[in-house]
Amino acid sequence: KGSDSDKEKHYSRELWEKAKGINRGRNVLGCFFAHLIAMKTLVEGDYDFILEDNVRVPIVMDNIQVNYSQDRSGDAEEHKEINTSFDMQHDNDTVPICAQRIYNTIEASQELEEESGKKCHLRYYGWLGSRPNLEFIIKKHIPRTRFVRTKNHDKELSSIFPFPIKEDLEFDDNNDFNDNQEEEGNDDEQKKKRKAGGTAIWGAYAYWVSQEGYKAIIDSLQKDVGSILWKGKRMRHHMVKPIDKVMPRKIISTFSSSSSEHDDLDDGDMNSSSGRDHVHVATNPAFFRAPMLTSQIHSQWDAEFCKSTEFQMISCLDSKTRKFHDENDSLESVWNSLWLTDQERRIVVYKKKTKKWLTLGELSQLSESNK
Repeated sequence: KGSDSDKEKHYSRELWEKAKGINRGRNVLGCFFAHLIAMKTLVEGDYDFILEDNVRVPIVMDNIQVNYSQDRSGDAEEHKEINTSFDMQHDNDTVPICAQRIYNTIEASQELEEESGKKCHLRYYGWLGSRPNLEFIIKKHIPRTRFVRTKNHDKELSSIFPFPIKEDLEFDDNNDFNDNQEEEGNDDEQKKKRKAGGTAIWGAYAYWVSQEGYKAIIDSLQKDVGSILWKGKRMRHHMVKPIDKVMPRKIISTFSSSSSEHDDLDDGDMNSSSGRDHVHVATNPAFFRAPMLTSQIHSQWDAEFCKSTEFQMISCLDSKTRKFHDENDSLESVWNSLWLTDQERRIVVYKKKTKKWLTLGELSQLSESNK
C-alpha cells in the first residue's frame, strides 16, 4: 500500500517523513497516538474500557421515576417513586443508570457471541454522529439490526447493534425520514442535507477493544501509514485521519470473512457485512458528550455536537426516564438527565433563553461583564 518508495521504507521512517509536515493536524495526530497508548494499556492491564474526559453520564436511575412540580415560590419539588419491579443481579436498587447500561451492553454482547460464534473485538459504550446519520441509525438501523436478547425479554434493557457500514446507509434509496411526503422539507435540497453518509458513527470517547482487535489495528497501521496520513495531488501538507474513523475500518476489514488474507482487503472499504458483526454498539449509550466542552481538535463543531447530542439523548433515553420530560421544555430537561458541572448547567440555561450556545470562555466573559 502506498507508493513503491513508501513500501521500501520502514513504517517508522515513513511515519516521521510524512508527519513532520502535517502543519495544523498535530492535535489530531496527538489524539491518535494517545488512543493507541490507551489501547495498549487497556489490553495489557485488562481494564474495562477507555474513557475520554469530554463525556458526562446519565444520573437518573432507570428504576427510579422522577417528576418535578413547580411550587409557588418557583422552587422545584422532587418526587420519587421507586419501581421495585426492576430485576437485575447487580444490586438493582443502587446501581446508577450508567453502570446498568454498561452491564446490559456487555451481557448482550456476550449473548450474541455465544449465538453467532463471532467474537466482539470493538465495543462502543458511547457514540455520536451527524444529525442525518443519527436519524438513520436510531429510526432505521437499530430497529432493523438490534440484537434480540433471548435470555432477557425486558425490551428496556440496553442491547447492541452492528456498526453501520456503507451497505446499510444505501439500504434506503432516498433516506427520507419524514412521514409526510408533502412537507416543504422534502425538496431536493433538503433531502441532500438530510442524507446519511460517510462514517456513520463519530467519537472514540467510550469504548473497549479486544487484544486481537488492538493487534489488528497496530499491524495494519504498520503496513499502511497512509491510512493515518494522506495527501492529495494538490495538497502541500499531509492530513491526519482521526482515530474514530480508523478504528472501525481496521477491525471490520481485518475480521471480514470475505478475505482469507487480511492484507488483501482494502481497509478503506467499510462495506463488509461479516466484518461489521465484530463491532458492537450499545443501543442505549452509557456516556454522552458534554455540552460545549471546547474541543482541542475541532472547536468549530462544538455547537453542532450539542445539537446531535440533544437528539440522541431524547431518542436513546429509555421510556422510564424519558416519559417525565416535558415535551415543550425538552432542551433543559434532557440535559438535566446528565451529571453536569455548574458552568455547563449555566450554559444550558443560557441556550434555553437565547437559543445560542456559549463556550466556557464566552460564559466567563459574560460573567465578568455582569459583575
